[in-house]
Amino acid sequence: MKKLLVLIVMVTTVLTACGQKDNGGTTQNSTQGGSSNTPKTEEKAKLTVGTSADFAPYEFHKTIDGKDTIVGFDIEIAKEIAKDANAELVIEDMDFDSLLMALDTGKLDFVISGMNPKPERREVVDFSDLYYHGEHSVLVKKDAVEQFNSLDDLKGKKIGVQKGSIQEELGQGVENAELTSLTKLPELVMELKTGRVDAVIVDKPVADQYAAKQDDIAVAPGVKFDLSEDETGYAIAVKKGNQGLLDKINATIKRLTENGDVNRFVVEANEMVE
Repeated sequence: MKKLLVLIVMVTTVLTACGQKDNGGTTQNSTQGGSSNTPKTEEKAKLTVGTSADFAPYEFHKTIDGKDTIVGFDIEIAKEIAKDANAELVIEDMDFDSLLMALDTGKLDFVISGMNPKPERREVVDFSDLYYHGEHSVLVKKDAVEQFNSLDDLKGKKIGVQKGSIQEELGQGVENAELTSLTKLPELVMELKTGRVDAVIVDKPVADQYAAKQDDIAVAPGVKFDLSEDETGYAIAVKKGNQGLLDKINATIKRLTENGDVNRFVVEANEMVE
């Protein structure tokens, strides 16, 4: 009997020890091994965009909640590109003429800055599809719309334009025109409504928006500006050979243009201009 009891105790002891080892090993694995087996949260990828934030409404500085912020419809497009790529957007503000060099040296991933894809630029960078065509319209008083049937009808007129914009350049090219250059587009519309200017040159989506909301102004449909695509089209630049990023950018551009978001961004950016 004693021998039998001793044998039972020995077996029990061995089994208990094995169980403790197994349990201990399992516990250790669940604590340490579990930590190593759990996928680590990867740091979100970053996309750095270069822009020259002095060209409203494309990109410009605005104080929001007491903080200097770069805004504009180019910036909204850049945000969408980063979102579609599941990346954090980093904005680098620099001189316009240094953007492509910074892109070539790898400081930037892409450039969006109201940039025309001119042939000389295509030699050094790759460009996306056009994300915006700079079509321009002329706003006039509704009761005077029949007086503006061609570009010649702007000659010698008082024309309102947004300061620093391509519309200002267009106005400067109108023979004997008297220009009023203001920063805020709503002020230019008020100049038109009160008769201090005869017409306002503005981006077509913005002109359509104002004409739809204001009963006393209209778009002069006969006034057209003869410009080449290189002068009116805007595209996004990437480093030569970066086809992967270019494909992603083009996919975002396609989505934004097809659903009308680009035109909405244009209108919203103009409303933010001070």
